[in-house]
Amino acid sequence: MKTNPIIGILPFCVLALALSLQLARQLRGQSLKDDIRELYSNSARVRADATTRLVEAGPAAIPLLLPVLCDESKPNFDVAWRHAARALGELKAGAAAPCLVQMLSLGDVTLSVFKPEKTIFDDDPAFAALVQIGEPAVPAIARYLPSLHPNKAYLALRVLRVINTPSAKAAVEAYIKLLENQTRLAKEVLDDFQYGPGLTR
Repeated sequence: MKTNPIIGILPFCVLALALSLQLARQLRGQSLKDDIRELYSNSARVRADATTRLVEAGPAAIPLLLPVLCDESKPNFDVAWRHAARALGELKAGAAAPCLVQMLSLGDVTLSVFKPEKTIFDDDPAFAALVQIGEPAVPAIARYLPSLHPNKAYLALRVLRVINTPSAKAAVEAYIKLLENQTRLAKEVLDDFQYGPGLTR
């Protein structure tokens, strides 16, 4: 009984395809790592081109971008994190929200928190990325909001206003309630000033 030649070569075709797919994955992974390294480049053009390629790579780039955003110990971090933030925002990476909240007001708009939101969006990569991520960023913003410096907190509130979902509004309301409680406690301390210096009670 003769064996069909096509059946005979089929296993070799499957093996060749599997090997080529594995090689393609390895090459793609190496290419992503090369692009990540270029985010630390001294050349603005190189950084911008790498950012574009990382966004085009899609969700596979997110795990590699997160350390660029969150690890401040590397040289040229001050330029690299901005491009990582832009890429993560375009990729709508909710996992980046905790670090992005901490990076608020570190962009070019530092000390200019009262500028129009469009200006802040254009100048502050963390603000822009959180707005682009949208609703998935709300839990992280709500969690870190109470511990933020006032300038960062105000920017975070404006991010929530732009996102403008029920959970974003609830986060703002919870923060206001926290501030009201803190104000009440501060007033109680102020009222105790009438007892004079030293232990009062």
